[in-house]
Amino acid sequence: MKGGSKLTNVDLTKPKVPTQAPKWLGNYGKRMWPKLAAYLNKNSKIIRADEYLLQQYCSTYDLYRMAYDEIQKEGLQSKIYKTVVSPVDGSIVAKNFAGFRKNPAVQTMSDSLSKLNSIGRELGLSPRARSEMLELNAPEEKKKSVAESMKEFFNND
Repeated sequence: MKGGSKLTNVDLTKPKVPTQAPKWLGNYGKRMWPKLAAYLNKNSKIIRADEYLLQQYCSTYDLYRMAYDEIQKEGLQSKIYKTVVSPVDGSIVAKNFAGFRKNPAVQTMSDSLSKLNSIGRELGLSPRARSEMLELNAPEEKKKSVAESMKEFFNND
């Protein structure tokens, strides 16, 4: 198994994710990959092991965009008709409107969006996640105990 031995030589602790998208990604994911990789590689906390999250994000983005394209093409919903057939000769007597059916791509798009948001938070792609990362990078101030603060207060007289 040639592919397996190649993967065991990869050091997952090294900084940076690859800037080239995997060949198996769909078109939308392949276009998203280099943009995200370049952005992520600016963060010192990103390591090679985070590549799997980038793969998930880009493949999910691919699904999201395909579902979006499907909705644009077919619409959010389609009309449903109930066909009435003659019992005598089997001919169609009427087609009665029975309501609407949601395009299944709407659910796919919704699920993908939820997953994109979740993975995006893991990668630091939301404002909140970025601010949390900044807090992790901030140097900790040495906090004084209550006793030290009281001593300092009374010694300043």
